[in-house]
Amino acid sequence: MRAPRLRTRLIVAAAVAIGCWAAQPSYAGVQTPATAVTAWLPYWEMPAALSSTIGNAAAIGTASPYWYDISGDSTVHDKSGAGSATVVAELAANHVRLVPMVTDDAGLRAFAGILQSASRRARLVRTLVALGSREGFSGIDLDFESFAYDPKHLTAPADAIATLYPRLVARVCSELRATGRSCQVTVMARTGSEPVYAHGDIATWVYDYRALAAAADRVQVMAYDDHSPGGPAGPIAPLPWVRDVIAFARTQGDPKHYELGVPAYGYEWYGRTSATAVYARQAAALAAQVHGHPRWDATMAEETFSYREAGHRHTVWYENATADIERARLAAAAGFSGVAVWAAGYEQSQLWRGLDQSWPR
Repeated sequence: MRAPRLRTRLIVAAAVAIGCWAAQPSYAGVQTPATAVTAWLPYWEMPAALSSTIGNAAAIGTASPYWYDISGDSTVHDKSGAGSATVVAELAANHVRLVPMVTDDAGLRAFAGILQSASRRARLVRTLVALGSREGFSGIDLDFESFAYDPKHLTAPADAIATLYPRLVARVCSELRATGRSCQVTVMARTGSEPVYAHGDIATWVYDYRALAAAADRVQVMAYDDHSPGGPAGPIAPLPWVRDVIAFARTQGDPKHYELGVPAYGYEWYGRTSATAVYARQAAALAAQVHGHPRWDATMAEETFSYREAGHRHTVWYENATADIERARLAAAAGFSGVAVWAAGYEQSQLWRGLDQSWPR
């Protein structure tokens, strides 16, 4: 899910979790934060990500560092700085819940095989529960995305995952709750119940929203990368599309079980499909450097600008703080419990307070 792990499409992803925590069921034995905002912390930006989180701790309730990746049914790989005692201590001192993220790298067919084997599935449950139960952790964020990629359109394993993955999540979450910890699951965006291949290769229906919402404490929907590298330039999270994402989630159980993931980044396209990531905090400096003129696209509710360099046209779309706050307000109005941001360290400084104020107390 992320590209310098800007996340989604295993490239970019940002997840800000905003929500009215007071309206959510409290986790057994776990103190719930007063704020509805969640920040994802990418390991490759950890000094900046941690500094941003601690500096805005009054507005951020939960921090989810991207620390772990799991191979097969039991092997955990630590990312750089995973489990850092300094990070754990600083978050605790500032009353921010620590819910590390774990991703997978099995892929579609391999993961379907794990889920279809009782012994391998049980081994994976034990591994995930042990990971989420480590000292100082308040739970775990299951951000499994590799199994959604299906360029060959092998629908059978995708169908199997759609059925069996919620059962895995239910077991992991049940065991974590028994230890007083929470369990969340992060999913790609869907706008309908049909078995659609987003971007031509993502089997979005592997995420059964209704079943996952019933299994986990919360479901974080990554509402971004509607346009991404490999495709034409366009808004990262166009507002009409985000409305559709929110509307579909509301049909899949109580909206209080959902949080909206928003991106604090964008892309700079050159040529027809090549693109690189641009953090929201970098966009103004980039525009000034290339003599670009950012404009607010009122229909898409994003900023964009273009320029020419060495005879080639470059086009930039990105989510600034205003864009993310507008999406958070839509989610709050729809009854979502919060918002999650990908990622801390990417954002404009005014973002966190605006997100926190988007949810009623």
